[in-house]
Amino acid sequence: MKILIIGGTRFLGYHIARRLLQNGHEVILFNRGKTPDDFGDKIHRIHGDRCEYPSFQKKFKKDRFDVVIDMIAFKAEDSEAAVKTFLDKVSHFFHISTAAVYLLTRDYPCPLQERDFDRPLYPRPKEGSWWNYGYHKRKCEEVLSQAHKKSGFPVTALRLPIIMGERDYTLRAYSYFLRIQDGKPLIIPDSGQNAFTHIYQDDIVQTVAANLLNETAYGQVYNLAQEEVLTLKLFVQKAAEIMERKVEMVDIPSDVLQNSGLGTSFSPFSMRRPFILDVRKAKEELGFSSTPFAVWLRRTIHWFNQEYHGGPSEDYRTRQKEIEVIQKYREAVQKIKD
Repeated sequence: MKILIIGGTRFLGYHIARRLLQNGHEVILFNRGKTPDDFGDKIHRIHGDRCEYPSFQKKFKKDRFDVVIDMIAFKAEDSEAAVKTFLDKVSHFFHISTAAVYLLTRDYPCPLQERDFDRPLYPRPKEGSWWNYGYHKRKCEEVLSQAHKKSGFPVTALRLPIIMGERDYTLRAYSYFLRIQDGKPLIIPDSGQNAFTHIYQDDIVQTVAANLLNETAYGQVYNLAQEEVLTLKLFVQKAAEIMERKVEMVDIPSDVLQNSGLGTSFSPFSMRRPFILDVRKAKEELGFSSTPFAVWLRRTIHWFNQEYHGGPSEDYRTRQKEIEVIQKYREAVQKIKD
């Protein structure tokens, strides 16, 4: 098949491109060309800015694709341009969405089903980059859904939680690995009992590769996530076990962390509400299955130990402040006990 990936060089897109090449497909990458790849002459490349919409449409005016995978649509205008560009020129269009579309909804349940997208939204907060991201990804989905209803645009949207695995440039998991490695106490906000479901990159890759031109999926939206429910405490414990390190976890309430000036952003897997996706629809219609937590965590840790050569995560830069907060918290607790 002739497959276009919009994006495709950093993390998930890279893994999808690699699998499609291995499966014998003709793969074309469209991106700005700022991130190098190691595909060599096995892949075709088209450079440009997808936000320059007239130029974007012009580049693909004469092309037809079996499949288009859009990794980097972040606002409605991106998806509107994609529909105009590929309407009647693509047999299957994948939109990589996010589970953050649910975070905006009032009183979201646990677990979350695809239909929970339709719940009423919270108003936009004054400071809410998280809200803006989820809101604009919702608008992308709405544009594509309308295009399917109006013109039969063959779109499938995949709602993903935090993606884990090799080449993860966000370094969120890596920040915990670094804390375990340095041997100092590690703060677990609110006992680390927040429940969540992440997803391993290869499970998304496998699902996409196995469902190219799956007509059942046209016009549909699917949650993809691991089936095992994790907590931050379990994640840290298992990572420490794999790394063969002892870790001292210190439970500090998030309210105390906020009042200390540290906050909780240093711990990116901490949430005050459970965030669990229901994947029954994807299992039934896409044949989705998930890699066991212990397996993908071991692979991820191995990659960071053996292959990653960059700097520490931004989330790790507060490390000294964390140690200071732990000391002050312990002193305050001891005073109360005395």
